[in-house]
Amino acid sequence: MERSTAVKKLAKMLGKGFGYRIDIKAPTPDEREEAKAALPAAVAERDRLKELKQKRYEAVLAADAEYQSLRQAHTEAHKKAGNLSSILHRRKITVGNSMNLGGFGMFSVKAEGDSWEEVIEKLTKKIPA
Repeated sequence: MERSTAVKKLAKMLGKGFGYRIDIKAPTPDEREEAKAALPAAVAERDRLKELKQKRYEAVLAADAEYQSLRQAHTEAHKKAGNLSSILHRRKITVGNSMNLGGFGMFSVKAEGDSWEEVIEKLTKKIPA
């Protein structure tokens, strides 16, 4: 089938937003079949090497006392910073809209504050009367 005929038929089938693309470097069916046959061995080799690399990585780091000390200090600092950040962003009152998107419930926050007056003030600034 010629491209022009196919495009007209597809445009009728798919409607106004129809579009297409052509990949001139796409593999042939034979090339895809060869890749399909070679893929399991390539994946197995990749996974084997990944496992060996991970074991070596863990062994090197486990033997490095300075790294272990820094790792522990970083973990504690990360936790402390996360807790402080959480405190900065929490408010007593949050208002918004509930939406149901195809079985997935969502709450869209419109304003937050520590008092109803603060929430209403913020909403009034966002949504003029």
